[in-house]
Amino acid sequence: MNKDEFEYAGFNSKTDLHLIMGQVIMGLAPAITESAVDMPAKYGNEYYGTSWGSGKFTIPITVMCEGDQDLYVQLMTNLRNVFINLDDDPGTEYPLTFGWNPNVTYYGHWTSIPDPTFVSAGRFTTQFSLVFTMSDPRGFLPKQTIALNGGIDNKVTPAGNAPTEPIISIIPKRTIYYCGYVLNGGQVAIGTDDQDELADPTPKYETLVSDPMNTLANWTTDSKAISSIKDNGTIKAQGTLASTSDAIIVKPNGDGTRVFGKTADSWYGPIARYTKGPTTSLTDYRVEVYLHHQKWTGSHNGRAMGRVGYLVLDPNGQTIARLEIEDYGANGCAPRLFIQIQKPGGKFSGSSMHSFCASYGNKALRNNGKNQTVKLAYKKTVTSKKKKKGKNGKTTVTSQKKTITKHKTVKNYENTDVFSSFYGKLWLEKNGDDWSWGVTRYNEKTHLPYKDKKYAYSASGKWHDTAGTFSGLTLGGMGIIAMKHQITEDTMNPVVKYHEPYLSFSDLVIKKVNSVEETKPQPIANANDEIIINTEDQQIMVNGEVSGFQASTDWPKLNGGRVNEMMFAGDIADANIQLQLTPKIK
Repeated sequence: MNKDEFEYAGFNSKTDLHLIMGQVIMGLAPAITESAVDMPAKYGNEYYGTSWGSGKFTIPITVMCEGDQDLYVQLMTNLRNVFINLDDDPGTEYPLTFGWNPNVTYYGHWTSIPDPTFVSAGRFTTQFSLVFTMSDPRGFLPKQTIALNGGIDNKVTPAGNAPTEPIISIIPKRTIYYCGYVLNGGQVAIGTDDQDELADPTPKYETLVSDPMNTLANWTTDSKAISSIKDNGTIKAQGTLASTSDAIIVKPNGDGTRVFGKTADSWYGPIARYTKGPTTSLTDYRVEVYLHHQKWTGSHNGRAMGRVGYLVLDPNGQTIARLEIEDYGANGCAPRLFIQIQKPGGKFSGSSMHSFCASYGNKALRNNGKNQTVKLAYKKTVTSKKKKKGKNGKTTVTSQKKTITKHKTVKNYENTDVFSSFYGKLWLEKNGDDWSWGVTRYNEKTHLPYKDKKYAYSASGKWHDTAGTFSGLTLGGMGIIAMKHQITEDTMNPVVKYHEPYLSFSDLVIKKVNSVEETKPQPIANANDEIIINTEDQQIMVNGEVSGFQASTDWPKLNGGRVNEMMFAGDIADANIQLQLTPKIK
């Protein structure tokens, strides 16, 4: 990137957008707000500090088109597509890097995109100035990764000249109940360090299966292996699965559709059974999975019906539980989440089944769109007859076949809920006759639970099986199901194409649940677990899941360009500890 160029959201100003950048006006300081209070009978006032707000850059732009009006229209259209993003979540900001300082990245948004001004009459060369505003006015330098020692006083000198938030990764060599660190007068502490309570520790969970779901080698679609798998309603196993670097999906056809198989008047698509564990049957267990169910809006897209789910199987391969998102009705109805258990051989109905969750999610995230009447065109062959009188007075009748276009109408309710566009974690746990379950929606970009209440969703529950009806539900394996259902568009001639739902599976975890006395403290992590203390998000995570242990911390920061002393506590002197940080400049 040259000094007279910039890159925004991955687009180069010159090569991609054909812009000529002028002399950028860099704001000398962020917006300043003084906090002061007038005091009676006092000469002056009481000053309580200064608040620093957003920063901004003003970027002069020239677009060279000369006499080419077509080029001018195309370039303006391209700029609108790049600068205007209507589908972003609130708070989304994009990276901006200047060629005269390519190692520094700023994150912000446009607050002024003025109309272009023509330089001269009869020419299409224009000029205007963009204003880029950063809610965090700091510049971000390339990330640093530094190995730390849990047994000594570490001295860390980050690049940059502004405070930056550390992200600490700790992988202990044994089960630990407490850890933390002290930094620049602040501290982080997780768990309990009461040694009197740590005798004879027994972990509640033992992880037996942890599969990232990035290969089909651990799954089989053999008809004998999946023949005992049942689900709610009629399902037909067909179609093809495919793997990506981080999920298993329905194989794309290459034309916007996916290989669900041959259209059938039922649910149809791939069914697969796990072949890599657990090696023993489990009477008490915890299953954690990630599902992605995405459907699109539109006259036909909203009517599309898909279902995606993990199925818990007993040692005989029969379905005993499901964690599944299913479009529960045609004509654009909203999908539902089902977390249910059943006795082997059932189809999740009647007294052989217990339902923990059959939910449309949070009412605040539900939307009943305007009902639509959708016209579907189809071809029909008809016969027309024509009479003709001959010279001899005899009348002859001729028949001729022709194809005409007719229409059929269907409904599209365009109803949506949280599960219309859902990526997140589901879990189900059996501990004797005590059952518990939960669901959390994750941000697809960050792979963390949503913080914004506009998108966040979580639910959980507990149930005690007083009669012991489901005590014998033993986990022997897992299955997955990814299907679509025929809608009227599939039966038309010609077939009406639409955007089929996107379904995927990721991160399958199966844990054995041990009996642990409630009076004993629970470990915060076991050997080889990864604890991440994320000061940026002010969150503690263990193996990618938000930790149930509340951290006692004021989230201390590192000072850029200075020596920072960091000392660790807990049984982590020999742990693998790494510091990740993004240095920042003022």
